[in-house]
Amino acid sequence: MPSHRVGEDSSILQRRRDGCTECRRKKVKCDLKKPVCSRCTRFPKECKYDIKIINRNVVTRTRPSEANRRNESLNQSLNPIAQQPVLNLSPFLSSKESQFFMHIFNTETAPRLFPAAPALFLQRIIASSLETPHLLYALLASACSHHSRLVQDTGPNSRVSCLRFTNLSISSLRSALSETNAKLTAETATTAMALCTNDVCNGNMQTWRTHLGGVMRLLGAFLDSQGTPRMNDPYVQCLVKWSTTMDVLAGLSGSGTSGVMGSDTRLLNRSFNLLNPHVDDICGYSLKLAPLLARLSQLLQRQCQTGPGMQQDFLAEAQRLEIEILSLVECSVSSGDSLELQSTHLAFVHSALLHLHRRVQTLPRNNETVNEDVRNIIAAVEGIPPFSSANILILWPMFSVGCETDDTKEREFINNRMGDMQSLGMGNFTRARELLTKFWASETSLSWDIYFTNLGLELVLF
Repeated sequence: MPSHRVGEDSSILQRRRDGCTECRRKKVKCDLKKPVCSRCTRFPKECKYDIKIINRNVVTRTRPSEANRRNESLNQSLNPIAQQPVLNLSPFLSSKESQFFMHIFNTETAPRLFPAAPALFLQRIIASSLETPHLLYALLASACSHHSRLVQDTGPNSRVSCLRFTNLSISSLRSALSETNAKLTAETATTAMALCTNDVCNGNMQTWRTHLGGVMRLLGAFLDSQGTPRMNDPYVQCLVKWSTTMDVLAGLSGSGTSGVMGSDTRLLNRSFNLLNPHVDDICGYSLKLAPLLARLSQLLQRQCQTGPGMQQDFLAEAQRLEIEILSLVECSVSSGDSLELQSTHLAFVHSALLHLHRRVQTLPRNNETVNEDVRNIIAAVEGIPPFSSANILILWPMFSVGCETDDTKEREFINNRMGDMQSLGMGNFTRARELLTKFWASETSLSWDIYFTNLGLELVLF
């Protein structure tokens, strides 16, 4: 008689009902790997998992496969939603449409937007949204947009639903803020950040900038009103890292454009010990790199204002920054970090060096230092499996190296890897990939940032 583990129902082990749709269709065992199980790696688009809402007072448990348990801690960090608590239906989820999109956010959208985030962060976003209309509608808008990209639904019904949820979120947020004695909450800032992130994925750059400005003001005011105890809240810390990442990368995504708050890290500096050696699970790189990225953005802005002739103090600052960035190459060797997060960190570090060498020090593309930066970024990306959700964290490094290499194979590699993430419904990868293809086709001698600025195109590589 075959043995089974204590506490497990042998009938469940013999016949699984929670595999992907393709494995269930073929009536074969599915190892439940996400986003793509092992049997579907050749045809990943066919690998889908059914979504079931959890009704009130009904408990379901996720039983990870033996293969997943052997995969060290990676799948735990990249699939935190799988271990969420029971979700009771909210009175605001009154329609089947809203319930459906809550399923989508719970099982598809949240793990894509925050592929390595701690379970506590995602659990709290979802749990608090069930009692906070403006946050709930913002999440439903994100899920609606994500689902339309996943199934390639470009019809008007999808756009109308997304716009309706967005408008409900904005009107509900305004109403909450206008109430007498209204208090700022973490959910207030989360709503603004969810709307802002959805703008980036949908390519709504002007709206994105407005929402990001609101994010920074709301979060700053919230922290000021709550004091030090609130800054020690792990959920609030995740919010600060989320907003800072958006702001800093905005300042590095174009020519002379800065983040809303000037690409600084004031909120980050107030809330964190930047000496933590681990790679951050929200940013995808060590927090020690964040202030260096902000300084890099400021150097880029200064150069745009002063022209190509570098003053002595400017050159000295660039050299100091280079040394500090290089010191973080070994920062990702902490035993507590997964191999994927080590690779994402290295991709960001070498991308920072690439931007410093090309855009600040204006080294030519064929310079050996620049070529080494390109090779190092490619090697870091190669350290991440093609369909791993960790790739979602490194849009900025992938786009950066794609713009600075003339090698056909390297371009094809970057294009394919970005395409993998596009197939997961990541709209920011769709837009970045389209712009990268446009840049390659132009065969321009201009640098990518100048080229897109001349065309009036804005992008945020977040």
